[in-house]
Amino acid sequence: MTLIKSVFKILVVTAFLSSANAVAADFLVNTTIDDSGDKVNGSESIYGIDSMNISSVGDLITVDIYTNFVNSNNRYDANDGRIVFGDLLISTQGANSPFDYAFVLSDGRESNYSNNSKWNTKEKNKQGTLTEISSTITSKDYHGADSYTSSGEVMAGTAVGNGTEGDWSTTNYGRYTGLTDKISFSFNVNGIDAFQNASQLAFSWGMSCANDIVSGIANVTNPIKVPEPATALLMLLALGFMVSRRNKKSSYFSA
Repeated sequence: MTLIKSVFKILVVTAFLSSANAVAADFLVNTTIDDSGDKVNGSESIYGIDSMNISSVGDLITVDIYTNFVNSNNRYDANDGRIVFGDLLISTQGANSPFDYAFVLSDGRESNYSNNSKWNTKEKNKQGTLTEISSTITSKDYHGADSYTSSGEVMAGTAVGNGTEGDWSTTNYGRYTGLTDKISFSFNVNGIDAFQNASQLAFSWGMSCANDIVSGIANVTNPIKVPEPATALLMLLALGFMVSRRNKKSSYFSA
């Protein structure tokens, strides 16, 4: 009998611990930022950005940016030199706050972008790094004050810590499909307090010349998870045991 009581005591503790985990907050964001009406600087439509879509599954955030520039990365301009993909800049403090995180396109990227061998638009799952930053680089910083680039923050500056690896990829739908190409970023924010405690996230992305930049806010919600069937059964067993113990004690004192 003592063994049975001990087992039920363990079930009680396990049930309540499981129930606590079952209702833990889950990171959730789902926002589309329309940029189609934004004016594109420069004479060529290749710089245009249509929209940015931010979504999450669990703690995995995916940011899809639809832009004509996908197939023109690393293009050469006589005034500005090589024009390339910028980093995805993020503020975990929401609107009007400095960017404190960035997804840096670090795979195959040299300081001057002269090596384009790993920037093939057909290559999937290129690696990047989600990292905390303390500064950003503007298009003028990157290309030089004498260039004809537009103004705007486009790159991560000084990184803080080692960061977390993530993936990025590009999709070229083809000239006659009528679809806008996209660049996608995917990274996990599990265990990163700045994201887990955020109520709003601000995102910004553009090519290094900043001829077009898409920026916007995504609200973060934390829905309550429904307990799994196994957890619910465990809770019922524990509750039944507690009721049984209480009834036995009542019977003992009333006798």
